[in-house]
Amino acid sequence: MLQICGSKVLFLYNLIMGFNIRERLFMNSNEPNELQVRLQYIQKKVQAIQGWTEDQAGATLYQLVRFYSPNLNIVELGSWKGRSTIWLGYGIKDKKEPGKVYAVDTWQGTPGEGAHSDLLKQYNQNQLFEEFQQNVKDNSLENIIVPLVGDTVDISKSWPRSKSIGLLHIDASHQYEDVKRDFEFWSPFLAPNGIIVFDDVPSWPGPTRLVTELPKWYKQAGVAPNKLYFIKTT
Repeated sequence: MLQICGSKVLFLYNLIMGFNIRERLFMNSNEPNELQVRLQYIQKKVQAIQGWTEDQAGATLYQLVRFYSPNLNIVELGSWKGRSTIWLGYGIKDKKEPGKVYAVDTWQGTPGEGAHSDLLKQYNQNQLFEEFQQNVKDNSLENIIVPLVGDTVDISKSWPRSKSIGLLHIDASHQYEDVKRDFEFWSPFLAPNGIIVFDDVPSWPGPTRLVTELPKWYKQAGVAPNKLYFIKTT
């Protein structure tokens, strides 16, 4: 079973001190509580959405948004059909405060990635985006999830400088240079104590290499299945 524990102050202290918070987010319990029931409900809602985000990783994203993000401007780079996006959206919905998940994607697949090409072989030009939109609608998150259609770097150039980001989820191209560009163009918008989540660590060499090169003010906060996340300490 999954449950949250610990205060926000202790959480942030432990992040800055390099404590791995996975055990603080996920602890064994014999008794279900409200959070555990909610996580199980969302698991069932996203089950039919094709994607690569495991349930525990999705539950981590949900809890980081709901309990720990310093603000509710959430940005996801690479959304595919919305499996991880839905977890993020429910995090805002259940916090019951105004916020948005900005989902940035071309919805054309990543060039050169065979899995994308195979999955999209029979798709028409807009079908992937239409599936994303339908999944958002099926979860009644249209007022929370905002799709931004385009290249991640191009979209960053029109992002308002005054609009700080509470949580940034980097999950677009897996190539090192592309992940590096996404980090360089989007991380300046991250708020103090903001959280940055890198997907595909350690399954892809590109993001796995980049997380070893982050500036010293990014402190490792914890891990989830195939994800590594950090807090910005300045």
